[in-house]
Amino acid sequence: MTHSHLLTLLIANSLITLPAFSGANFESADSVENTIAENTRPKQSWRESLTSDGFTFGADYFALGVSSPNGLGGESVDASSGVARIYGSWSLVGKDTKNTGSLVWKIEHRHSYTDTAPKEFAWLGNDQIGYVGMIAPAYSDQGFRVTDLNWKQRFNDGRGTVSIGWQDVTNYVDTYALASPWAGFTNLAFSTGAGVMGLPDDGILALSAGHMIGENFYVVGGIADAKGKSDDIFNGFDTLFNDTTLFTTLELGWTASQEQIYTDNFHVTFWHMDEGSRHSLSSRVLKDGTVIGGESGQGVNFSWSKFVTPQIMPFVRGGVSEGDVAIYDKSISAGFGYFGLGSPTNNLGFAVNWSETNSDTLQTYMGAEKNQATLELYYNMQLTEYLQITPDIQYIKDPALSTESSAWVFGVRARVFI
Repeated sequence: MTHSHLLTLLIANSLITLPAFSGANFESADSVENTIAENTRPKQSWRESLTSDGFTFGADYFALGVSSPNGLGGESVDASSGVARIYGSWSLVGKDTKNTGSLVWKIEHRHSYTDTAPKEFAWLGNDQIGYVGMIAPAYSDQGFRVTDLNWKQRFNDGRGTVSIGWQDVTNYVDTYALASPWAGFTNLAFSTGAGVMGLPDDGILALSAGHMIGENFYVVGGIADAKGKSDDIFNGFDTLFNDTTLFTTLELGWTASQEQIYTDNFHVTFWHMDEGSRHSLSSRVLKDGTVIGGESGQGVNFSWSKFVTPQIMPFVRGGVSEGDVAIYDKSISAGFGYFGLGSPTNNLGFAVNWSETNSDTLQTYMGAEKNQATLELYYNMQLTEYLQITPDIQYIKDPALSTESSAWVFGVRARVFI
């Protein structure tokens, strides 16, 4: 089976479906348009009519539960939450051409079933395992939020893209095929930034752009409001223009072709977050939202992935950082995805990570141990046309804030979608 045949199979069937490309597409599989492209089931006639007019949409609901017998003090701990999402894209300019202009939107409600949300399960909540990291950063108790509300314009026959408005920066920063917290790995160490990149909130005012350079090279860059909040998006005008704190990125990459930009890929990402962000490890946020303190941070990330057989894609990812924004000073991950294991719609992921915790803040002021190691194994199964189930196992050696020598984490993720 050739690479092109494999990509066709993944687009049609895979749970971690690679996006259908109309020219260059510089966004992750989690972006609105790529998520919609994943849904290849026959649509009802009224939806087909809307699609023909350039209006596409989707909706889904996720539930995640995680549990560990190795809590911070040796007790059993657990956390669970749900996320409801509705998202869409409306092509208003250049429909049926490669230079489309589209309004893109995504609205979510994130809610916890337990006192501690999975986002806080690692080291921030009352029920935690003392692991410096993020086991499920997308599963919080934030409530309603706007993740995307932006205009995306393709140009130069689809070889370039510019997006402006409220964006999720993980749609264009350090992406690869298994980065999705909705369909891929649960641990942030194996997702965007590998834990060694400071990241702002998901739905913030941003300007991003990407363009192919020749047939194999590309560049992607972005400027975003580091103080923006996805549950109060209009406050972004104040934080961006009156109290400016920026998150900036520049990514240079090589890909075998535009169609394989998330699989056969190598890229290097440079990032910087200004001081004064509420995402700094040393910042303090008052009840009125005022940020006190918070140093800057910067770093370099890299990512390599390639299909070595028609179904197996190994990867190596990591980076280094300085300052007190990222939770790790150094991080490196290696693993693989096995697409179509057992069924064309089932996929397996396995990876290991070594990390060095932030020395400026976590080691110095919180007494965190220097080194951690993490392993994750998941199996994503599509049981019916509308239901996916993903069991997940993680093993953490020497969790940096725990008295335990190791911790096991058992999880299961479910997705219902239309």
